[in-house]
Amino acid sequence: MTYALILTTLAGLSTVLGGLIVIFLKKPTTKIVALSLGLAAGVMLTVSVFDMLPHAYHSFAEVYSLGEAVRNVIVLFVLGAVVAVSLQKLLPSEEKLLKGRYKSAQTAESARLAVVTVAVVMLHNLPEGVITLFSSITEPDIGLTLALAIALHNIPEGIVVSIPVYVLTKSKTKAILACLISGLSEPIGALIAYYFLQNILTPLFVVGLLAVVAGIMVTVSIMELLPAALKHGETKNCVAGVVIGVIIMSMGIFLI
Repeated sequence: MTYALILTTLAGLSTVLGGLIVIFLKKPTTKIVALSLGLAAGVMLTVSVFDMLPHAYHSFAEVYSLGEAVRNVIVLFVLGAVVAVSLQKLLPSEEKLLKGRYKSAQTAESARLAVVTVAVVMLHNLPEGVITLFSSITEPDIGLTLALAIALHNIPEGIVVSIPVYVLTKSKTKAILACLISGLSEPIGALIAYYFLQNILTPLFVVGLLAVVAGIMVTVSIMELLPAALKHGETKNCVAGVVIGVIIMSMGIFLI
C-alpha cells in the first residue's frame, strides 16, 4: 500500500513541474492570456480525444461487443458534456463577479476561467489517481509504468492550471500552490476511493469516469477556453497555444 501511495503521489505532484513555468513569465499580457488559454484547450482536447476516449473504448470492447463499446463511450461522453454545461451555469457569470470583488471585466473573466481550469484538471486527476493506486497495489510493475505515463500527462496540465491562476492573482506562489493542490487530488481521491468506495470502483467504472471527464474537458475547451482566448483579439497567439498544446500532449501520449 505504501509503495502504491508513493507512486500515486509522485505522479500527481508532477503537475507542479509544469506549473513552475510561471517563474519565467513576466507581467501577464493579453498575448500570454490568449496563448495560455489556447494551450489549455489544446492539451485538454488532445488528451480527451486521443487518450481517454480510446482507452475507454478498448476497455469496454474487452467486455462488450464493438457496437456496445462505442455506444457506452458516446453516452458517457455526452453525459460529461451535460455535466460541464450544468457546472458552467452554476458558476457566477462575469456580470455577477463584477458586482462583487472584481472591478474589471478582464479580472472577472480571469477568475471564472481560473476556477474552471483548476476544477476540470482536478476532475481529470481523480480517476487517474484511482487507476494508479489500484494498479500499483495489484501489479507493482504495471503501476510503475502507469505512474510514469500519468506523470508525463500531468506536466503540461500543470501549465494549464498555473497560468490562469497567475493571470488572475499576479502571484507566482499562488499559481504553483494551485498546481500542488491539483496534483494532490490524485492521491487524496485515490485514498478516499480505496477506503470508502471499493465496492463500486470496478475497473470498468473507473474507465467510464475517464469518458465522462473527457466529455467535460472537450465541452469546457470549446465553450469556455477558446472563446475567451479569441475575445482578446490575439488569434495568432490562441492558435499557437492550441498547436503547442496538441504537440506537447501528443508527444506525451506517443512516449507512453
